[in-house]
Amino acid sequence: MWNLLNQNNKSQYKLLMTNFASLSEAFAQKSSDKNVIIAPIINSKFQEASFKKSFNATIEDIGNSSYDASVKLSDGSKYIIGIKSFGVRSGFQKIAQFKKDSQQDEWGAIIERIKKRNQNGSSEKDVDDYLELAKNIAVLRNKRISSSKSQLQGFDFDSEVEAVYHVLMPSSAISKNKQKDEPYIMVGETSYNSIDIDSLSIIGPTSPSMLQNFQFTDGQHLYQYNSADSQLLMSFKGHTGNGTSNEDIGIEKWPVNYVEDPFKLFANLNSEATNALSDHVVQSVTFMIKIERRSGFNAWYGAPKNKLTAENVKYKHVVELANKSKNLPSDWISIFQKVALEDFDSNDDKLLREQLRDHLINCLTPNSALFESTTTALWRNYKTPYEVYIPIPNSKKFHDKYPDFFVENGGLLNGKTLVSSKNNRTFTMEFLPSEERMQMFINQDNGKAIQSLNSQFIFGKWVLKNIFQLNDRELLTTNTLDVLGINAIRFTKYDDNRPVSMNFTYVDSENPPEDLWN
Repeated sequence: MWNLLNQNNKSQYKLLMTNFASLSEAFAQKSSDKNVIIAPIINSKFQEASFKKSFNATIEDIGNSSYDASVKLSDGSKYIIGIKSFGVRSGFQKIAQFKKDSQQDEWGAIIERIKKRNQNGSSEKDVDDYLELAKNIAVLRNKRISSSKSQLQGFDFDSEVEAVYHVLMPSSAISKNKQKDEPYIMVGETSYNSIDIDSLSIIGPTSPSMLQNFQFTDGQHLYQYNSADSQLLMSFKGHTGNGTSNEDIGIEKWPVNYVEDPFKLFANLNSEATNALSDHVVQSVTFMIKIERRSGFNAWYGAPKNKLTAENVKYKHVVELANKSKNLPSDWISIFQKVALEDFDSNDDKLLREQLRDHLINCLTPNSALFESTTTALWRNYKTPYEVYIPIPNSKKFHDKYPDFFVENGGLLNGKTLVSSKNNRTFTMEFLPSEERMQMFINQDNGKAIQSLNSQFIFGKWVLKNIFQLNDRELLTTNTLDVLGINAIRFTKYDDNRPVSMNFTYVDSENPPEDLWN
């Protein structure tokens, strides 16, 4: 990717990073050795911000992912990028964490089996257990990568998205006696692949006394799993992790010249140029993703929009086919009548309806005429289970406070009813990072839903299958969100004629963003 980026943009990025590093002596702890030149310092947040500004990149905020940014080049190619910085002599680097997943799936039990055998992690059963754990890690890792790629792909599921690690590696501290040496930053790049599960090979524990930590490879990269923090690490020594130095992935080297008196520079800074970094954001709001069993992202799972009656054509057709069938349980038709015609008002009642509904179709041959007619009659949308809408939490309160957030007067309410016509509640939304756009509108009681105007199933399929990595007719759950490290959606308004944007994000409950809406 680096060689394809615009040269002027790369020069700007280099200038920002080397200028920051030139101030390293202001940030470093005081060294007792006056004969040592300290290592250049790179601040990861500044690195991300500089990358975004220089390459017009989208910086992502997805939990549990090393996917930090995305860029679209002038030739149309798209890249997702893991942005990292570490010293040229550093070892394995953290690339993902699976704390909740390891607890839910009891990965610790696998480690305990290995420890109890007391075979130094080298027996055949030990290797099998390590392999089981490596496969669990790979499945979750690959789901996150696939979801990240889909956000950049957008609705065109066939478009290619490449993934790379972009790395800045500062040199180590240097003895002043070595006059030819100078501080530098090495630019590195290597592939950011899904883990090839079919090619997994266990190398073994990191040491006989640390059986809970082990290394494995898929032939593309060398990985290490540390059980205590459920962290996945990767070696950047060469493109397969088996090189001699991190500099094996180096593609460019930047000299760093330290400012003689960085404190004097800070003392004379002023704020005249602050507007130069404006991102044109007027307002943003972050919604936690609310999981509902029969609405929102699971709207397809609800009951039919129109309640069936004994005179309904769909109802009569199912009964007619069922009466002709010879292999049904004797109570099948009576259960169907109960599900189709009775009221299920409470949540417990609705759960019972779902159980009975599942029982009915489990008695049928898939894709048979009776199966087709039954699922069509009893589900809100069974054949194309992609009907979704984006829920607005506490929607009445939100629209009362921000009636113009999505579109002027779009959220005005009279009681529970939206005042504006559908056309006046319609607006263009840009999905980040793909920058694809779609017409959306505010809908339902209290304006609780944002729905796509003309392409509901295209939008729904992209969200459910590609972003949330669900199978057809699989409910979205909080566990799914935990696996992907996604739990919120951010909407942003701008003052430069861009439409409202939307991107999936992650909210840390202990450090929520200022724009979080409750």
